[in-house]
Amino acid sequence: MNKDSYYYYGLGEESLENNEINIAIKYYLKSVRIKRHFKTFERLYECYCKLEQLDLAYFFLQLAYEENTNNDKVAFLYSLCMIEENRKNEAKDILLSIIKRNPNYKKAKIEYEKICN
Repeated sequence: MNKDSYYYYGLGEESLENNEINIAIKYYLKSVRIKRHFKTFERLYECYCKLEQLDLAYFFLQLAYEENTNNDKVAFLYSLCMIEENRKNEAKDILLSIIKRNPNYKKAKIEYEKICN
């Protein structure tokens, strides 16, 4: 059986589901070394958040965003990091791009309005 990036991603998902965070990280890292994918980076972000290792979490979220700037969930999470780092102009731009793509994304609208007030 050919063990491609999706194979390891699946093992990471299974491990994450079982709350085996460190094992999930190993599988996700193996997956992303074979083939970069924004979803894998997003999962690494989630894992490191669970471990409260926020510097690593934000690093992987940035990679997820750079890999796919058009994913609304990743873009929204990334904008929240920008707000937290007091990079509000960048956050505004990201939130506006989400709202333009998806006018029904309520969370993006709420955060955008918070920044503007």
